[in-house]
Amino acid sequence: MKKTLLAAALLAGFATAGVAQAETSVTLYGILDTGYGYQSYKYDRGGIDATSKSSGLRSGTVNGNRFGLKGSEDLGDGLRAIFQLEQGFDLGTGAGSSTKQFHRQAFVGLSSDSWGTFTMGRQYSAGVEVGNLIVNGWNLGDVDKVFGGTGYGNRIDNSFKYVTPDFAGFKFVALYGSEGSDAIDRVNGQGWAAVPSIWDGSEITDAEPASRERTSRTSVGLMYANGPISAGASYDRSGQTKNEKAITSWNLNAAYDFEVVKLGLAYGQDRNGKLGWASGVDGLDSAPSVAFTDFKSNNYHVGLSAPIGGGTLYAGWSYSTSNLDDSDKLGDDAGNISTYQINYFYPLSKRTGVYTYASYGKNLGYVRDLKGTEAGIGLNHKF
Repeated sequence: MKKTLLAAALLAGFATAGVAQAETSVTLYGILDTGYGYQSYKYDRGGIDATSKSSGLRSGTVNGNRFGLKGSEDLGDGLRAIFQLEQGFDLGTGAGSSTKQFHRQAFVGLSSDSWGTFTMGRQYSAGVEVGNLIVNGWNLGDVDKVFGGTGYGNRIDNSFKYVTPDFAGFKFVALYGSEGSDAIDRVNGQGWAAVPSIWDGSEITDAEPASRERTSRTSVGLMYANGPISAGASYDRSGQTKNEKAITSWNLNAAYDFEVVKLGLAYGQDRNGKLGWASGVDGLDSAPSVAFTDFKSNNYHVGLSAPIGGGTLYAGWSYSTSNLDDSDKLGDDAGNISTYQINYFYPLSKRTGVYTYASYGKNLGYVRDLKGTEAGIGLNHKF
């Protein structure tokens, strides 16, 4: 009798564990993307003739290399606790692509089919989510070489994000984040760390009152996806320090799948800078836009993709005009950006595919006569 009771208790325990396992899940996932690529940049203007060429293994062309954990726990009544931690890395060297442990994404929150999803942490802006609705290129052919607010540089620290449930194809996204403090307490225009004598009681003259200048980020977007149609609108605002104007970016995009070909269109404007332009063509594309607080740009994109030979062929063009060519700014040293790309992706399975691409750009980063060329082939694997 005792053995029977013990066996029943063990079976009940295993059954309970099985239910708990079914209600809680943690998934390890990742993307490995690498191949061979050629890259060339050339600047020939004002007596300067500079060329930079490189070739060899390229890491993260179609998708940035990453691994991550995401999980969900069923809390009952349709409510779930969710989290995601994602780290990027260079597949060629094995090195992390940031000093942050989980720089790509790191958040936790609650999700409900009826009430939507609320998360907190480091997350993508609404501009990125809306931008993902259109057909896009890679590397030099990516729209983030022209548009502000849509690129994957728009991951917002210390942010709160809400996404509504799907209402007949519509979703609304709202995010607010405090991206950190740009300023420090100042003495004679320098940080406290530069004046160690303050700690030993030495006299400090012309001391300024302690001040904190904090940046903030607001991001909202509306998306629609139903059948062959997808469309979206986004607005991003980065509040700067008290002596600078806020950087803003708004974008509209739409795509329609005709089955034989899919068309994507986008238009947007940037003011007082380009959000997400922390890096690019040797850092050149970020410098002009942050030098003038009255910076303005108008951005355009057209992309076409079609199923051919079991894979997908893409061709895209992006274009941006700005006021940097005004006489009180860069004048004739500034030009309008144009980028072109054609690429082809062929799936070997649901998880693995091969690809090839070629790109060309001119006046990159609004620098007149700065031209770039890229070409390559590679392998993309998801797990």
